[in-house]
Amino acid sequence: QPQDEIRFGATVTLLTETTNEIQTLQLTGVDEADISKGKISFLSPLAKVIVNKKAGDKIRFKRVKDEVVFVVMKVSYE
Repeated sequence: QPQDEIRFGATVTLLTETTNEIQTLQLTGVDEADISKGKISFLSPLAKVIVNKKAGDKIRFKRVKDEVVFVVMKVSYE
């Protein structure tokens, strides 16, 4: 799989555009998902939106009451 695109197993650093908050997440299987450890299931709504994106891409993620814009800062596979 391309090492510069977000796929299963990727560790992704995202910048929330409005708050400048940085978070690092890893796309995992359902059984490994643990948001307190920064691990989200590849089936989660956020994971489905960020898959196939690359560093520098902007992502619009719609939530119930608002929309968040993330910028992909880094994609890595560890």
